Amino acid sequence: MQSIHAALTKERHGFTLVELLLVVTIVIVLVVLLLPLGKKVSDEAARARAKADLFAISTALSIFFGDLDHFPACNGGDCARLTDAANNLRFLAFCSGTASCEAEYPDAPGWNLAGNQESGAPATNNGYNHLAANKPGFGPSAKQYRDGRWRGPYISNLGIDPYGRAYIVHVGAMEKNGCPVGSTGIPPDCFTPVRGTKGWILSAGPNGILETAPNATELVGDDVGMILFSR
Repeated sequence: MQSIHAALTKERHGFTLVELLLVVTIVIVLVVLLLPLGKKVSDEAARARAKADLFAISTALSIFFGDLDHFPACNGGDCARLTDAANNLRFLAFCSGTASCEAEYPDAPGWNLAGNQESGAPATNNGYNHLAANKPGFGPSAKQYRDGRWRGPYISNLGIDPYGRAYIVHVGAMEKNGCPVGSTGIPPDCFTPVRGTKGWILSAGPNGILETAPNATELVGDDVGMILFSR
């Protein structure tokens, strides 16, 4: 009996080949079923973060406007008294640093970001230097919003969006020097209306391409964004 008991005990150790194949099959089925769910959760989390960042930007712009009675579009020598010559910044970008954001611009066929940035000082287009620090011209001796009404910082450094690209803010349209939402034409030749106070705050979304045009009235493609206007 002892020898029989020992034999039975040995037979109970480990798994048979059939059992192993069954376990492997179950694992594969679970992976196949759960992977899309995991990706969906990840996509939704990224989109939620982008929306939260866009809301933070819109809030900062609104508070800035409340303090200074204009949006941060200064690219002139003195930002205290804004004139047509000193308030022509077309867009702001929010990226991973405080210098130029050009390396992190999304692909944006309808925006010409590189062509519309400040060619001599592209860091002027970095929103951090308007909303987190009062140095819109960038650098230690940069021009400032000097009238004492700048009460920032209005925002922390957000960094790039969840998809690896800079956020784009059409501050020129908000400040009446770009093609506003709902207009026709190509900047700076805008029609119906010629000027306005509505502009986009955008993330290019998962594909990294800014498909929503500056004057579009609704989001296009997988872009994430909102329209901000002053009045």
